[in-house]
Amino acid sequence: MSINIDNIKANKGEKKTGFLTVAEMPTGTVDLPITIINGTKSGPILVITAGVHGCEYPGIRGAQIIAREIKASELTGALIIVHNVNVPGFVHQTAFYNPFDVTNLNRIWPGDLESGGFYGAGSISHLIANTVYEKVQKKATHYIDLHGGDLPEDCPHFSACKMSGDSEVDDVSRAMVKYSLAKYIMTATISPGISRTTTDSAAKLKIPNVLHEAGRAGLLEKEKATKTAEAVRNIMKYLGMIEGKPIEPSKQIKIGSGVAIRAKHGGFFESFVEAGDIVSEGQTIGKIYNVFGETVEEVKAPKDGVILIVGIRPPKCAGDSLYNINDVVN
Repeated sequence: MSINIDNIKANKGEKKTGFLTVAEMPTGTVDLPITIINGTKSGPILVITAGVHGCEYPGIRGAQIIAREIKASELTGALIIVHNVNVPGFVHQTAFYNPFDVTNLNRIWPGDLESGGFYGAGSISHLIANTVYEKVQKKATHYIDLHGGDLPEDCPHFSACKMSGDSEVDDVSRAMVKYSLAKYIMTATISPGISRTTTDSAAKLKIPNVLHEAGRAGLLEKEKATKTAEAVRNIMKYLGMIEGKPIEPSKQIKIGSGVAIRAKHGGFFESFVEAGDIVSEGQTIGKIYNVFGETVEEVKAPKDGVILIVGIRPPKCAGDSLYNINDVVN
């Protein structure tokens, strides 16, 4: 059976690349790079997205590595990769957002084409998200979204999945998270009102899903890109798509819900901890100084947990994000 995404068609045993047009601009179109690898044997259809946040380069590079190395002749099932979902953010080097409408695609997925007003729903980010959702994500039997620490943040190696409420689907999601080999792993339920991420949509479609993150500060570090590719490769082994037994993780730490810490004062931020550090309630984890170097705020951990995100850029306004601390479950 062939796999078609608009004008990109891969018959069994073929690898094809091309571009999916998702929106029009004043002087051209927004075109997303796609790889389709259609194996010689029937099996899972794994959809991978990268670059939902355009400056999270380890995810983008990891997807490239996998696309280059996987051969259709050695693949069971099919692999569909959207190499860069947020092309405008990638081109304009914009953290988190599509600069054309200042929208975070991973907060409005799968897009809303019904305009509710002059601003918001129906804008170009909604068009991008909805096109990828309808034409690519819905083809999946399994789904991975690759991220990698955007410009202002530092993240440890972690993976998470969203629960669908279907025990069989959720067991597979948990296994995919396990075989991502991430140090920190998390399962979460879909929360009413804020369920607008790529993995939320996958869970609602009853598709086993994983969000994988490794990276910091919008850097392309070889180690983080390698970890990303290793995660995908190991999950594909678990799914029986490529030969070999999946590597069993040596140690993983399960984490739970998190709390955000924001600056109470503007100034110059210095963190005393790094992403992945375990902290204790009341521990001083950072300080904010005024322009003369005087301490205006001592930042303390509000609870025990792991530092999942550090807002690493020193200049801070009151209300800016400093940390996300998550519970350690085991």
